[in-house]
Amino acid sequence: MTLLARLPPDRVARPALALLALVVWSLFAVVHAHVKPADYYVFWEAARHATAPYDPALIPALEARLHITGAWPFVYPPTFLLLAWPFAQLPLALAYPLWTGVSAALFTYAASHLVKPAWASLALFIVPPVVLAIAPGQTSLLVGAAMIGGWLLREDRPRLAGLLFAAAVCIKPQAMILAPVVLWGHWRLARWALIGCLALVLASFVFGPGLWLQWPRALADFSPVTAATDRVNPSALAASPWLAAALALTGLYIAWTWRDLTGLVAGALCLTPYAHQYDLAPLAPVALTWLLKRSRFGWGRALLGAALLAGLVSAPAMGLAFVIAAAVVGSRGAGGPLHRSAVLLPRWGRSVAARSYDA
Repeated sequence: MTLLARLPPDRVARPALALLALVVWSLFAVVHAHVKPADYYVFWEAARHATAPYDPALIPALEARLHITGAWPFVYPPTFLLLAWPFAQLPLALAYPLWTGVSAALFTYAASHLVKPAWASLALFIVPPVVLAIAPGQTSLLVGAAMIGGWLLREDRPRLAGLLFAAAVCIKPQAMILAPVVLWGHWRLARWALIGCLALVLASFVFGPGLWLQWPRALADFSPVTAATDRVNPSALAASPWLAAALALTGLYIAWTWRDLTGLVAGALCLTPYAHQYDLAPLAPVALTWLLKRSRFGWGRALLGAALLAGLVSAPAMGLAFVIAAAVVGSRGAGGPLHRSAVLLPRWGRSVAARSYDA
């Protein structure tokens, strides 16, 4: 019996991998919390003051209380508070590891439905975009889990897919900016995504409808900070409106030619003015499938995936090279065939059919 034959089947490996991610990354967060300040501290503090999360006095008070420096203002939409608020009711020493472990578990579970065999998803534990999302307690893994789940379920369960995409929008809107292009034609899904977004916006009124007037001002105040951060999005190189327009068209082209998770993530990289290496985490499982199935997907995608997984897309110039390569590869036919696979989701204990990359 070969080693591969001894490995557990995917239906067993997926929850096991999710549990492993929960344990490993929760323990990591327990240790890491004492090593460097985490972005999650800002989320936690904002959610503790959910009726005034954009108050500029919050961050100086947080830094003084925790003896940290370099924390940035909270600029997420009010809908994000619905997710962060329950964690903020816990002490920071417990909330941060729990947030980190749950985010990693959900992302790993979703990713294991793209990566075949599922146990190969263990590789995602060490790739820079994923680790850089986990370490500071960023939202990219939650957004990635929602993106992947929505993508897998878009054909067979468009209602749930739409709600998952709505959750991604309401956590990090800029990550879903090209969803209308990628998901064009999936009208039932779009309808449920719109319903989900509207429901979450209305639910956020519990913290005060006035937050929706404060959020744009918080974004405007934050815009000068973006230039001083280590961004990876090519728009950081856009010294003229003509270059910015060219990048926007490139992003639209990538979204339209790929029409999948690659188009959604890589395309958005061209349009958003603020993206970091951890924002590429949702694309990491796809990149891994390109490497594992390089004979099927071709060396162009395999090399593209290797660059992303190795953390080479870590500066605006490399981001520009990445999206240009994605545009070229996409023009030659992207996305790969899809196939039916059993996706075990917690819905009355039954398995449902979904579409996924043939990985």
